[in-house]
Amino acid sequence: MQYLIQKAYSETSAALNDIYKKRKRSLFFQKVMWGVTGLYVLWMILLWASNYFPTLNFGFRSVLEPYLPTQDNPYANIYPIVGLLALLYPTTVLFARAFQRFKLREKETIAKMIKMLFPQVEFSQGLPAPIKEIVHSKLFAWVKKDTPIYSYGQIRGKVDHSTINIADIGIVEQNISNKVTGGLMRIPILNLLVVLYGYVFRNMVSNTSADNHYFTYRGMFCWLKFTKKLDGHTVVLPNAQMPKWDRLVSSNFKEEHKMHLEDPRFTKDFVVYGTDQVEARYVLSSSLMERIVSLKERFDRPLYLSFQDRQMYLAVMNDNGLFSFPSGKLEGIKMVEELVKEIETALEISEDLKL
Repeated sequence: MQYLIQKAYSETSAALNDIYKKRKRSLFFQKVMWGVTGLYVLWMILLWASNYFPTLNFGFRSVLEPYLPTQDNPYANIYPIVGLLALLYPTTVLFARAFQRFKLREKETIAKMIKMLFPQVEFSQGLPAPIKEIVHSKLFAWVKKDTPIYSYGQIRGKVDHSTINIADIGIVEQNISNKVTGGLMRIPILNLLVVLYGYVFRNMVSNTSADNHYFTYRGMFCWLKFTKKLDGHTVVLPNAQMPKWDRLVSSNFKEEHKMHLEDPRFTKDFVVYGTDQVEARYVLSSSLMERIVSLKERFDRPLYLSFQDRQMYLAVMNDNGLFSFPSGKLEGIKMVEELVKEIETALEISEDLKL
C-alpha cells in the first residue's frame, strides 16, 4: 500500500497545488462577500437604532447624519443600501465561480486518488444521499425523511464475505442549537444580530469551505450486515452533552431508554440508548465494547453506532468530509496516508469488530 500511496501523491501533487490555490481564491471571495453582507446588516441595525432612538447619543450619530432622511432628501438612507447591494452582486458572482472551479478540481482529484489506492471498490460521486439508511439508523435524533442531507461520494466494497457501504455525507438537522437559532431569527433586530454573528463573522474568520459551514453533522456514514437478529435497536453515541440533549428533547424515540453498562472504559467514551436492556447487553458484549473503544482510537474522532434488523450503522465525524481535502497547503504525503487510513479502517470494520 505504501507504494500506491507514494504513486498517488506523486501523480496528483500538481493537482493538489492547483486545488490549494483555487480554495484560497474561493475563500478570499467568500470573506469579501460576507464582509459586504456584514456592512449591509450593520448599516440596517444603525439605521434602525437612529430611527427608534433619535434622542440618544450613540457615538455614531455624526456618521449617520448625512444619510438620515430629511424633508429635502427623504431617501438619503436608501443610497448606502443600494451601494452595498451593488457591491454584493459582483462579489457573489466571483465567489460562486471560484467555488465551482475549486470543487470540480477537488472532485476530479479525489476520484483519481481513490481509483489508484482502492481499485477493488466501487466509487461514485453522483449517487444521492442514502436518506433511507440514515433515517433507519436512528443515529441522529432530529433527522427525518425531509431533512436536508447531502452526499459527496460513496464507496461500496467487499471484505471477505461482507459488503460495506461508505458515504461522505452532510446533514442539516434541526437539533437544539438550530431550533434556538431559528427562534431568534423570528425576533426583529435579534435576527440581524444572529445573521451578523452566525453567518457574517464566522464566515469571515473561517478557513472552511462554504459547503461545510452549516452542517450539524459532516463525515462518514457506513452500513453493513450484523450477524445477530434483533427485535429492537441499540444506539451508541459519543458521551458528550449535545448528543444527550438532542436525544432527550427529540420526540422521535420515546420508546428508548438510557442503558447502564459496567465497562468503565467504554462508558467514559460512549452513552447507550435502546429499546431493551437485555438486548443491549446481548449486542454489546464485553469483547465488542473493547473492540468499539479500539475502533474509536483508530479513527480518533467522535463515533456513532447503531444495531437493528441485522444491520449495523456507523458514523464518524470529520469536519472536512471524507472525500474532501483539508484546508491549508496540500503538501506532504501524510494527507494521502490519512485518507487511506480512514477508508481502510472503514473497510475493515466487519473484521475488526468480528461481526
